[in-house]
Amino acid sequence: MRPAPVRHISLAVGILAAVSLFAGGFGCSKEPAAPQPVMKRQAPKPEAKAPTAPAAEAPAKQVAQGALYDPRGKRDPFVSFIKVEERKRAGLDTALLPPLQRYDLGELKFVGVIWTKAGARGLVEDSEGKGYSVTVGTRIGRSGGVVSRITGKEILVREEFVGNRGEKIVKESGIQLTTAGGI
Repeated sequence: MRPAPVRHISLAVGILAAVSLFAGGFGCSKEPAAPQPVMKRQAPKPEAKAPTAPAAEAPAKQVAQGALYDPRGKRDPFVSFIKVEERKRAGLDTALLPPLQRYDLGELKFVGVIWTKAGARGLVEDSEGKGYSVTVGTRIGRSGGVVSRITGKEILVREEFVGNRGEKIVKESGIQLTTAGGI
C-alpha cells in the first residue's frame, strides 16, 4: 500500500481531472452564434427648407462668436514679466525707439569707417542687413549706450548702469570691425 501523502495527492489529482472533464464537456459543446449580416441603408435626403429672412439668422451667428478669446488688456504670458515692468518704469516702448536703440550691441556689425573733416563716421549694420552711420555722441544699443570714440578698427560705446547697491557703473564696450573674412 502507498504512504498517506502520496494517496492524498493522487486522490486530489483524480478529482481535478474529473472536474475538468465534466466542465469541459459542457463548455465546449456549443459554438458561438454567427454575427448578423450588416445591412446598408441609404441616409434620408434632407428636406428643402423654405428661405428665411437673413435677419433671423444673424442673432444665432452672434451668439456663437461671443465665446472667442479677447487678449486686449491682458499680459502676454510669453514675455518676461521683469523686462515689461522695467520698460514701464523707464517709460520706454521699443516701437518708439530709433532703430539703433532697438538692438543689443552684439546684434550690430561694424562694417566700415568714413573719414570726414568733421571726424570719423562709423558704418553699422543690423541683423536684417540695414545700414546706419554713427558719430561720436550717437545713442546706440538697448542699454542706452553712447558712442564715445570711433577708430579704424572699432567703435567704443559707453554704457552706464546702476549696480545692486545703487552705485553708478560705467562700462566701455567695443564693436569690432568686420572684415571681408567675417571676423
